[in-house]
Amino acid sequence: MTKVRYTGVADPKAAFEALRDYHHALVKLQTRCRPFGADYLVILAAKEALETAAFHFTRDSGFYAGRPHG
Repeated sequence: MTKVRYTGVADPKAAFEALRDYHHALVKLQTRCRPFGADYLVILAAKEALETAAFHFTRDSGFYAGRPHG
């Protein structure tokens, strides 16, 4: 049998916590755009990609939701 070593993100919660300011900045930018306009949707795609990646690694579906911004 082959031994498999995972060399990915060692501490995913810390890694995605470090991106919390980026997530907050995306939300702030999005509030300045016309709802559902092209600019809004592009920022939405970036925000959802970050949230999806955070969920993939942490298994916390609300990783960026409901937590105070430090």
